[in-house]
Amino acid sequence: MRPMPLNQAWAVPVGVFAAALIGVVVLFWPTLAAMEQTWRVSDSYQHTYVVPFVIAYLVWENRDRLAALTPQVAPSGFVFLFLAGLGWLLGDAANVQVVQQLAVVGILQSLVLIIFGWRVALTLWFPLAFLIFLVPLGEALIPTLQQWTAGFLVLSGEFIGLPVATDGYIIQVADGSQPYHFFHVAKECSGIRYLTVMFQIGLLASYLLFQSWPRRVGAVAFALLVPIVANWLRALGIVLIVYHTEGRHGQDVDHIIYGFWFFLFVLLIYVGICWRMADSLPAARQITSVSQEPAKKGRTLMAGMLAVILAALAPAYAAYTEVSPGKAAELKAPPAAAGWRQMAYRGLDWHPVFRGTDSEVIARYTKGADKLDLYVAYYDYQRQGAELINSENDLAGDRWQHTGIEGTVNLDIAGQDRTFAYIRIVGRGRARIVFYAYWIDDQLAIGSLNAKLMAAKARLLGGDQASAVFAISTDYDGDVDAARQAAQLFLDDLSPMDMLK
Repeated sequence: MRPMPLNQAWAVPVGVFAAALIGVVVLFWPTLAAMEQTWRVSDSYQHTYVVPFVIAYLVWENRDRLAALTPQVAPSGFVFLFLAGLGWLLGDAANVQVVQQLAVVGILQSLVLIIFGWRVALTLWFPLAFLIFLVPLGEALIPTLQQWTAGFLVLSGEFIGLPVATDGYIIQVADGSQPYHFFHVAKECSGIRYLTVMFQIGLLASYLLFQSWPRRVGAVAFALLVPIVANWLRALGIVLIVYHTEGRHGQDVDHIIYGFWFFLFVLLIYVGICWRMADSLPAARQITSVSQEPAKKGRTLMAGMLAVILAALAPAYAAYTEVSPGKAAELKAPPAAAGWRQMAYRGLDWHPVFRGTDSEVIARYTKGADKLDLYVAYYDYQRQGAELINSENDLAGDRWQHTGIEGTVNLDIAGQDRTFAYIRIVGRGRARIVFYAYWIDDQLAIGSLNAKLMAAKARLLGGDQASAVFAISTDYDGDVDAARQAAQLFLDDLSPMDMLK
């Protein structure tokens, strides 16, 4: 069957959509540019450059169905556009780029609905949904994937008789000639790159190759399972190579050979299986046009203009609430007192990494057998490149590694019980524990989500936008309560939280 040409009723809506699309790109250019930068610099998302071409192909595949339809303005789409704009505003206030980027995708989807109508939007439901993969998603899954990979290495090692032990993300393997080989299940070893690519390929395979929903669901589920198991086997292969060669091989090949070629091999197997099991496509059938009156040109033009104006409200309010740069507060470490001595800190051990701070304090104190390090990173206000919560910020610092072991404790601050989070880190054969809390709008919070919500509230409702991370670190010998007591003594004697008031 020859493709049906688009009827003349499409000319004005397509032109209005193109103009509105340009307006949205101009309004949200910083968000779109940040999205593209992530594609460019992150190995996990460089495949995203292909996504726009995939979406274009999917739209082209539906050209006959589209030609049979007449675009109609859908006023109900303005509701979705307003909600997407509100989501962008919240993401901007909290400095959460992924929320801003998802909101921009929602705005683009809403434009299609508003200008072309429900019939067209439902016909293009899959390519419109696939727009979500323009957004770099999946970072939140990395800690869970790290834990799963470490757990699999221990279980499989014990099953095959490998002398393996784990300390969170740290895997220890004895080979007989050396006491231990240490492996750190880092973010790069979590398998998130495999998972994101395979999930998208699985969705495409389910849509293009299968007709029945059970098979479609099975294809997607298989696409999720395969990269997780493949990454586990890859990690186990590296450990076995190091173990059986007594460390002579396997240290530098994981991301080059196992990372790319192993995944490519698994991907080809998956695609081959899906291709062999694909449903036979139904015979081509005649597509009949839906009889509808074309939308009036003025109505379509007005819908496009109102859509751009409504979308512009979010960045306009964001600009209104933006803080002008001022003189940042200069924090100073609390003076030694009550038997505590402040020692010269030369960065010998623990130094967290927080980007773009307006003021930063790190100091070491000792009292008897207790030795604690204090770190405070202060931000006068949140902005791009200077954020309290950012994936590049790291409480462990460059010389220490996260074990994935964390929890919460209660510490007394000026007579009030406050909850602090803690993480355990390791390095140079030692372990430390870090107690920390976020300080936002003169309140304490734990957890990245709580901190982001409090920051958004402070900005949108006129609160104090100053924020900081307050952290105390001490050597850890296996007793969290002993470390907590040392931190409590330090807080009681020196009141270091007062420096944030």
